[in-house]
Amino acid sequence: MINNLKVKNFKCFKEQPFTLAPLTIFCGANSAGKSTAIQAILSVVQNIDNIEKGSMNTYGRLFNFGKVADLFSHSADNSDFEIKIDDISIKANVTVKEKQEYVLQLNAEANVNTKFEHDFVYLCAERFGPRASYDVKRSSDKLDIGIYGEFALSEYSKIEGLPCANPEFAKFICSHFIDPAKLDEQVFFTNVLVREAMKKIYPTFNMKVSEAENIDKVYHLYESSSGKDFVRPNNAGFGISYTLPIIIAAAAIKPGGMMIVENPEVHLHPHAQSQLIGILSALSQSGVQVIIETHSDHIVNGVRVFAKENSIDINSNIIYSISEIDGDRCAKEIRIDSDGNFTDLDVGFFDQINNDLMKLF
Repeated sequence: MINNLKVKNFKCFKEQPFTLAPLTIFCGANSAGKSTAIQAILSVVQNIDNIEKGSMNTYGRLFNFGKVADLFSHSADNSDFEIKIDDISIKANVTVKEKQEYVLQLNAEANVNTKFEHDFVYLCAERFGPRASYDVKRSSDKLDIGIYGEFALSEYSKIEGLPCANPEFAKFICSHFIDPAKLDEQVFFTNVLVREAMKKIYPTFNMKVSEAENIDKVYHLYESSSGKDFVRPNNAGFGISYTLPIIIAAAAIKPGGMMIVENPEVHLHPHAQSQLIGILSALSQSGVQVIIETHSDHIVNGVRVFAKENSIDINSNIIYSISEIDGDRCAKEIRIDSDGNFTDLDVGFFDQINNDLMKLF
């Protein structure tokens, strides 16, 4: 787990420390800088081998920044560049010539392998919508959902009949149909966990997954609302296709791992949003660090409900409200206590409903 992140002259931040919790949420206005902290983590993860050799690329499998000039703060007062993750510091002095390059030369080598040796999942906001089929992921050494969720079904087909990777998470999701006295000895399987988690969001959910081995494709069908037949994904709406990779990732990731999801609320009804964040909150209480970027007050309020219903400790979550003040970025730290109350508020922090209602009444 990452406890502390600091960036210096990284994109919109001149210098900004972040404390991270089991569940960390970034919110704020468009282009305020919500994604910047997440991108700092991504830049390190996709450059592990390069950093150990003293350099860092601006491109990779998780995110492409462009040139060094696109990575380096446009309002920097000096040439110093730093990403610090706990006790690992990645530093550089950026030259004018180097800004036009795609590789940043670091001041020293750093060993970041041990920090990210566990499962790592990043799902970007631009996830795949309904598809007739998906590619099979050939390599099987590490969990790989794909940044668009493109390998989620492929991973699921490998593990659907195996015991869950995270029994504590499975207990929370599946406890409603298990005798409490037998809960600790119950073995939960991945297909059951995915089904029950999805049913919290889509009560009639059921699916069957098949692999077309000769063309290296995997495809799935959803059970119709009548329960009498199955339908193609494109006949079931966008929300279910956007949500399924998140749930498969949550079911597949092992304790000690990290899961980052941008805009989990996309294409979801408010009730479904609240249910989804309840699932991700439970995951964060089961040994997986969860980081979310969101525009939705239903996501934030869903965390409040989860905290109150489960008496969650105030240190288990952090919300950052990112704003721009006179050209500088400000990150306001807000927490949720065990009663579901905010420890602080911020201007523009999900107050649009109240602002609109004041105009109406």
